[in-house]
Amino acid sequence: MYDITHNFTYRQKDKGWQVILSYKDGDRWRQKSKQGLKTKQLAKVAGLRLYEDLKKSFVPSSNDLVNITLKEFVPLVIKDRQSLSDSTKYALSRVPIFFDGIANKRLCQITTADIIKSISQKSVYSDRTIKHRISMLHAVFSHAIKVYGFTMPNPVSNVPHTRHVKKARIKSISHADFEQLLSSKTIRGHENYKLCVQIAYYTGMRYGEMAGLLWSDISFQDGIISVKRQLKAARINGKIQYRIGTLKTRNSYRDIPIPSVLIHSLHEWQGKSGTNSVLGFHTADTYPLNYWIQKTLPNTSIHDFRHTYATNLLANGMDVKTVAALCGDTVNTIINTYIDFTEEMRKNASRDVDAIFSK
Repeated sequence: MYDITHNFTYRQKDKGWQVILSYKDGDRWRQKSKQGLKTKQLAKVAGLRLYEDLKKSFVPSSNDLVNITLKEFVPLVIKDRQSLSDSTKYALSRVPIFFDGIANKRLCQITTADIIKSISQKSVYSDRTIKHRISMLHAVFSHAIKVYGFTMPNPVSNVPHTRHVKKARIKSISHADFEQLLSSKTIRGHENYKLCVQIAYYTGMRYGEMAGLLWSDISFQDGIISVKRQLKAARINGKIQYRIGTLKTRNSYRDIPIPSVLIHSLHEWQGKSGTNSVLGFHTADTYPLNYWIQKTLPNTSIHDFRHTYATNLLANGMDVKTVAALCGDTVNTIINTYIDFTEEMRKNASRDVDAIFSK
């Protein structure tokens, strides 16, 4: 949050105490005050309240913002744009986290080259995600220019919205890498992360679906996980909060058979968890989990384990319709996402047909 240059003065007045908040507004100093307070301590408390109220309404000039960083400026944009949807406000709040390489750089010094370099380090993200993050960053700089009078061209305008490369092959985690992650020394203190990775690898569930998973959703006897809800972000009273909500689509509601190795891990964890939530996650933000994963497997995200589940099913001959049902997707989504694997299946089918009718 932007730090307003200010100071407090306390003095006795009319048999009580008065607090004066002096703050800099552009080139001028302004004041707010409160008096009739019984003690100096109460005056100090009142002063802090005056300052908190000031921060909610204060609109700094461009001169005041000459040293402001991207990380500090984004909350100002969100405060100014209260009419935006909660999802857009949340997306804006993620800008400094995604562009962490420039988050602490002065806004007026960020260049197009800086932004492109930051994007080049985000290899685990799809072009669609990158395009969305770029549009949010563009909105931040547009706000600085149009509302706060920053005299500079928008450095995002010349940033390509994709990395201008062929669509990357879906990343599939090898079983050896999977086992390496599970046996990593970084597991200590992150046992729920380990279980989350196992669930993703063996069920293909989305992160939000796993975060919303309850023990009552698991039938140990039948070896089934029922996907019924997800943890989602929402802005409530100006703050991002995480709530259990409905799933992404109707197809997302599904029952997934689970192997005995996962049943064993779930049983073991159930005895330790002590909560109704399987993983005990209270955030829909994947950053902490991905950060932990990348300590062992660089350029890998939790979503890659969902991709691995689908590719493993396809590679072992499961039909596309069944894979789509288990992943909570449509057949077209599976075909378009895993085109390399479905194309290989078509080639195999051609060989099979040729072999059948050549007899």
